[in-house]
Amino acid sequence: MNGSDHYFILRCQSYIIKEFQKSGMDVQPAEIRAGGVPEADIAVPVFRRAKVLKKDAAALAESIVKHLELTASPFASARALKGYVNLKFNPEALAEGVFADYQRDPERYGAWTLGQGKTVVIDYSSPNIAKPFSVGHLRSTIIGQALYNIFSFLGYKVVGDNHLGDWGTQFGKLLCAFELWGDEKKLAQNPTGYLLELYVQFHEKAKMDKTLEAKAREWFRRLETGDPKTRTRWQEFVQLSRKEFDRIYQLLGVSFDLTLGESFYADRLPEVIERALKKNVARAERPPETVQSGEEDVSQNEKVVLIPLDSMGLKVPLLLQKSDGTSLYAARELATYEYRVQTYQPEKILYVVGNEQEFYFKQFNAALKLLGYDVPCIHVNFGLIRLPEGRLSTREGRVIFLLDVINEAIDRAKAVLVSRDLSQEEKETIARKVGIGAIKYADLSQNRVKDVVFDWDRMLSLDGDSAPYLLYAYTRTRSIFRKAPTSLPPPQPKLLTTPEELTLLKHIAWFPLVVRAAAETYQPHRVANHLYRLAQDFSTFYDRIPVLKADKNELVSTRLALVEMAGTVLKTGLKLLGIEVTERM
Repeated sequence: MNGSDHYFILRCQSYIIKEFQKSGMDVQPAEIRAGGVPEADIAVPVFRRAKVLKKDAAALAESIVKHLELTASPFASARALKGYVNLKFNPEALAEGVFADYQRDPERYGAWTLGQGKTVVIDYSSPNIAKPFSVGHLRSTIIGQALYNIFSFLGYKVVGDNHLGDWGTQFGKLLCAFELWGDEKKLAQNPTGYLLELYVQFHEKAKMDKTLEAKAREWFRRLETGDPKTRTRWQEFVQLSRKEFDRIYQLLGVSFDLTLGESFYADRLPEVIERALKKNVARAERPPETVQSGEEDVSQNEKVVLIPLDSMGLKVPLLLQKSDGTSLYAARELATYEYRVQTYQPEKILYVVGNEQEFYFKQFNAALKLLGYDVPCIHVNFGLIRLPEGRLSTREGRVIFLLDVINEAIDRAKAVLVSRDLSQEEKETIARKVGIGAIKYADLSQNRVKDVVFDWDRMLSLDGDSAPYLLYAYTRTRSIFRKAPTSLPPPQPKLLTTPEELTLLKHIAWFPLVVRAAAETYQPHRVANHLYRLAQDFSTFYDRIPVLKADKNELVSTRLALVEMAGTVLKTGLKLLGIEVTERM
């Protein structure tokens, strides 16, 4: 599936590249885009080449159009417009090309083998143990799962790692809080909710009692050095939290290949730090200024193990170990990186982590280069989910629990289905798919780098640019087939000539490139947006073009084949986003 002849749209790209070369102009595949005006199905800008040649872009586009050989090409016409070469598909070539591509393997239409023999590790979700799963964890979880699905569809071996936050100074705080104020009955009744209360209580009391932070550090030292009592209590927190997380992952349809957590790498930490010291990449000294370790402030008076990054253009060092010998977050991340590289030999590692960690990943990547590692770490950043009054904060107790959001979405979906002619069991199943799909699509349809203000009505809307709208479009394709005759002649693609039919064909033709672009840019919203446009145009087709009542059986079978292709692309695309389709709604 790497070849330029596998998909119709790639054959179009190949033709354009060769024809432009005849005019002495190189063009990159990424520059060949869907046209934005009625006169163009494909548009190719010539501004870059015009600048090099010191020519007027409009005149250069005119010159290229004059030399294009359209005979036996996928295009019917070409026109220059404001520095673009605009090309229109030959309708028959478009229809026959897309039909042929689809019929090779309908269920895999849009798939690739670009990743064959390559591995990608994706670090996503990664909630902190002993804290309830809030909507703040939603973005990493569903963006990461969508990327997992997309890269798998491109032929990569993908390793999904739920790198749980189950180690670090925050557990010293929690262990300290439980020792001072813990209640076994409350822990048993509502484990993570109660542990959150204790965590918030610790921070409130630490504002007045300055000795609490030191006590918390001592508790973490006991945990890291293997104190049996401390380890037993910590393991209890971990097991209770994972049980709750697994219930939510099952509801969301999210899965992982690994769920190891930071603690898994604890035994590797001394070796990692010692190796960095021996290479003279790290050294033990007082930090040049008060800096953040990712967990808490480290004082200028405290001698730590750090990696200076001045040679990499960064003034703030990466801290690995505190003066009491306890590890810091970056040391655990280095140990995790080494394990992943040694175990999976990945082409790259993706970290689906919020925008606020941008500087940390600059530090981390700089440290990796100094240590001699070359497997890229890609920070797949995303904006925060915020409340109207500000960002979510576990310390302040300002949290919306994800389970509440899921249940609310399902209840709203049930309300919509009350009057439908469906069995109660069907309503329950459909409500779950629609409700959870609505939550996922509300996030994945937006550019991941932007912040999302948490809004119940917008997030759980069951109409407009939403999952329910796409799901309803899919169910309409299935409804047509339930009414279709069983015996029809083979489809004849050349019969598809109306604007509505050709528009659907174009969306289907572009789908493989949209999937590839979503992987290359780590942007699932490209798939979501494409599906929304496809659903809109399918609805127009459905309203205007007769399928089962077409005047010839050949046209009935051909339009049915087009409906099938549109439905398959909707189903495949939604599956890549982690959204289940339903046959009825």
